[in-house]
Amino acid sequence: MSRLTEPDLPIASRQGLPFLVEHWYLGSRTRRYMMVRRFREVLEHADLRPGLRVLDLGCGWAYGTHWARTSGCQVAGIDLGWDQLLWAQKSIAPGLNLMQANAKALPFPDASFDRAVSVEMMEHVFRPDRPQVLSEIARVVKKGGRVAISTPNPDSPIETVKRVAVKWPALRRALPSSCFPEAEDDAGEYHPYRYHHPLVPAELIAGLESVGIRVQGTKSFLWVLKTLPDALLGVGRGAEAVAEALPLVNRAGATTLVWGERI
Repeated sequence: MSRLTEPDLPIASRQGLPFLVEHWYLGSRTRRYMMVRRFREVLEHADLRPGLRVLDLGCGWAYGTHWARTSGCQVAGIDLGWDQLLWAQKSIAPGLNLMQANAKALPFPDASFDRAVSVEMMEHVFRPDRPQVLSEIARVVKKGGRVAISTPNPDSPIETVKRVAVKWPALRRALPSSCFPEAEDDAGEYHPYRYHHPLVPAELIAGLESVGIRVQGTKSFLWVLKTLPDALLGVGRGAEAVAEALPLVNRAGATTLVWGERI
């Protein structure tokens, strides 16, 4: 697994910034570290190499799409939200192949891609649609191609607190802005930005294997809290490395990553 170089991303203007750009990428050093690490883990475990065709699912403001392109890949990014796609096309990645599309009906022929990656999308997919989304991912990836998907880990302390917070309004108000697992499975009320229901690792693994993607590995990572002061980021990263090296403890990291091969 090769180490990827973080791309340069000059942002000339802060006008009209998507929340994820303003809050995470241009926020504190701690939040930027957390965001970049999520993308790095997924892209590196996808084993990107120059010339490969890559699909970025739920690409949002196209940070991962841009990173894959700067690594020499031919990339297509899809997302349900027009706002972020339009901003990305104009502000950071002119010429990127970005389109609005639903992952349960991908607008690509069979076996179009060598790789498919998804960073923090599956938890926003309407639960009844998830089997179809995974089936579509398998359909558009070539045999021998690789898939890498990350999603929040429902067994992590932060997701446990969120489940409690939706029942205790005072606790919710005390927490920093986050997605909470409160939206119901109501198709008429569904909106991806308000829907947050992370998958347990076993569910994601079973779903991938059911559509012909042989899971090759899983990991849970990320222990740094986004409220950690920047001055303590070095200490936080050191503690994170220790936590991720400890058996059993390492299963409770904030993010779950699963990767595998299309068979």
